[in-house]
Amino acid sequence: VSADEEDRSKYELGYGWKYDSNSKIFQKQKLKSNVPPQILFLEKILRLLKEGGRYGLVMPESLLSSPSYNYVVNFLTTNSSISSVIGMPESLFKTSGKGGTHTKTCLLIGYKDRKSRKILMGEAKWCGKDSRGRSIEKDDLPIIAKDLKSKQKRKLIYSLNQKNIRNFILAPRYYDNFLAKEINGFEKTHDLISIGELVERNILELKTGDEPGKMAYGTGEIPFIRTSDISNWEIKVDPKHLVSDEIYKQFSYKQDVKEGDILFVKDGTYLIGTCGYISKFDTKILYQSHLYKIRSLDWKFLSPFLLLPLLSSEIVKRQLQTKRFRQDIIDSIGNRIKELILPIPKQKEIVVETERKVKKAIDNRINSRELAKEATRNVISL
Repeated sequence: VSADEEDRSKYELGYGWKYDSNSKIFQKQKLKSNVPPQILFLEKILRLLKEGGRYGLVMPESLLSSPSYNYVVNFLTTNSSISSVIGMPESLFKTSGKGGTHTKTCLLIGYKDRKSRKILMGEAKWCGKDSRGRSIEKDDLPIIAKDLKSKQKRKLIYSLNQKNIRNFILAPRYYDNFLAKEINGFEKTHDLISIGELVERNILELKTGDEPGKMAYGTGEIPFIRTSDISNWEIKVDPKHLVSDEIYKQFSYKQDVKEGDILFVKDGTYLIGTCGYISKFDTKILYQSHLYKIRSLDWKFLSPFLLLPLLSSEIVKRQLQTKRFRQDIIDSIGNRIKELILPIPKQKEIVVETERKVKKAIDNRINSRELAKEATRNVISL
């Protein structure tokens, strides 16, 4: 399919589409100046199919998950019924150490009709090869193939009603039914509360940072904190990324950094979900736009010393994997952070003991860091 202006004008997906939250429909906008040919190809496929015809596609997961392409998912679900979506490992198209691609894809199967179907969804973790394209024994694909044919005793797939698609996302890992059941298993011992609910109840506050630009680096002594400066609950200052007081004053009022705030990595490749605690020594900083600043507004209900281990817990990390998707060239959790469920222990004794241990660990690390700084200054002053 050619992507020149004349051809784009012949396709609905050649135009921009804006979602109206009031009417809950997409409204057609002007012709887009640039549309990836694979998007027009989706519409071409449906045009070529007879009514009731079946299609099978291997698609980049980003087309099924990114907010930039939610109009594409809407087009598919409006003009066809989807029967299966299977997420594939990033190593599927890797042919060697340097050959192939790590692009994460999904297998999409559907029909050109308006029937309401249950979508069979699954996520293959292994495909018989590793990240360098070498053959390995682990392979989920034969198991998934059997699951798709079977109506009982499915091991790796589950069903989802098409009407239950959320936020125009079709990526299977977003609907991980097995993880949802595991989270619900905490109900007896924990209160299960989403970050979004905590924000609505004014218990938590979320803010994002700013980008003063590379020309600001090295202009002063104020730390500019990036995703790579956060590790093991600590804020680490890179002396190469210091900004001036003038630049600091431009953003400090908006950023409003205080002791007890938590910086949470929201964009990146490997660091998403990494947290850093802001101590009394770290309040005069700026932080970048790839970070969330999370503030507890009610320490009695949820202090930062409980929030930190909750955000770092295995069950929350697994949720992060289901809600991070490729946005442009990097992964992002975006606003989906509000969907994370925090399992808050019901037993007060556990909460108090956890907070005590976390506070002690943070205090020890901060004291060690500040002693090291002091020792360095002393050596120079001699």
